[in-house]
Amino acid sequence: MTLTIELAVAKTHRAGNRESGDTVELVERPGGGISVVLVDAQGSGQAAKLLSLQVAGHVLALLNQGVRDGAAARAAHDFLFTSRNGRVSAELDIVSVDLASRTLVVTRNSEAPLLLARDGDLQVIAATGGRIGLYRHTRPSVSQWPLETGLTVVLASDGVAHAGQRWREALDLPATAARVLVDDPGAQELADALLAAAIAADRGNPQDDMTVVALRLRAGGARQPIRRLALSLPLNE
Repeated sequence: MTLTIELAVAKTHRAGNRESGDTVELVERPGGGISVVLVDAQGSGQAAKLLSLQVAGHVLALLNQGVRDGAAARAAHDFLFTSRNGRVSAELDIVSVDLASRTLVVTRNSEAPLLLARDGDLQVIAATGGRIGLYRHTRPSVSQWPLETGLTVVLASDGVAHAGQRWREALDLPATAARVLVDDPGAQELADALLAAAIAADRGNPQDDMTVVALRLRAGGARQPIRRLALSLPLNE
């Protein structure tokens, strides 16, 4: 079975800030496949950005060395807990398409929901392992599914998950995703639609940093595989 991985990110910062405290990084796995790392650091602005970059960089370095996702997440927690004395936290998600095991591996220390769609069914994966950095013995939650056509994962930072709560009109992320998925969108269309819904729920002024990561597995692929990566990054003066 030939599959094509579609991965897309859509993100924005909190209204009034110039920088997002969320960091998303992508790395190719030594055994084949890819891993995407999402870190949502405590707070917002430049301090949160520096923290999320440090945590994400720690995870990426370990994944590049072939360290398993769960072990990389635990090491990132130990690094943050030790360096900040348990006073600063972050949410950490690692989603991997692991070609060595032909599985999708999801490793989480997050309080925001993860959405998983397969066989026409949309699930909310709530198990998270708790935020990293606060308690000495924190461990990640690790889940695995076989790679198959149509498998879809949506990660959202808490700015998306909590959008609209200030006005008591919280965004229903699973219902919104289900409506969008009816049209079988590409990963970028899915991520863009969910981010747009979150911004709209906050009445056009995001109350927190917002990030959506969408990963979809499609059937088929070219005889000579060509990998493409695109980036759109507005620069504010």
